[in-house]
Amino acid sequence: MPGMIDPMDALVQLQTALEMRAVALQPGQVHRDIMVIADQPNGRPRYTYAKVKKGKVGSIALFVHIDPIESIPCFQVGWATAEVARGKGLASQATAKGIDELRNGLKGYGIGKFYIEAIVGSSNLPSNRIAKKLLSDSPVSCTDEFSGESALQYLRLIE
Repeated sequence: MPGMIDPMDALVQLQTALEMRAVALQPGQVHRDIMVIADQPNGRPRYTYAKVKKGKVGSIALFVHIDPIESIPCFQVGWATAEVARGKGLASQATAKGIDELRNGLKGYGIGKFYIEAIVGSSNLPSNRIAKKLLSDSPVSCTDEFSGESALQYLRLIE
């Protein structure tokens, strides 16, 4: 069985695409220091918010549109930080600012509230700290559907 989905793969791919000049990032509308790119891998809208300095991706937060919860849109979030940039709070910054940017963007489509969900491996202590800080201090134990690993589900309604 494969491991849990690792957002670090997306960070590495984004860095490569930037170096090849294959993508163009836009500054956020709410936070000018966060860069954004929207795409639709596997047919699902995905919004990537990145902390970029001198052409290097320090951290990203990915928000993928998933099935709604009680008719309210839901986005699954994941984050990653380049190894050389860890321990500086970049993942928390990218995720918090990404939530602000997503809220702002969705309001333009008449969407006033939505859920953010994170499924974090039980043993991933740094990511659990971020999820607890930004999403919920009362996660629910679960099993990751892709890897079968023990995980925690964090859920937050954004209004």
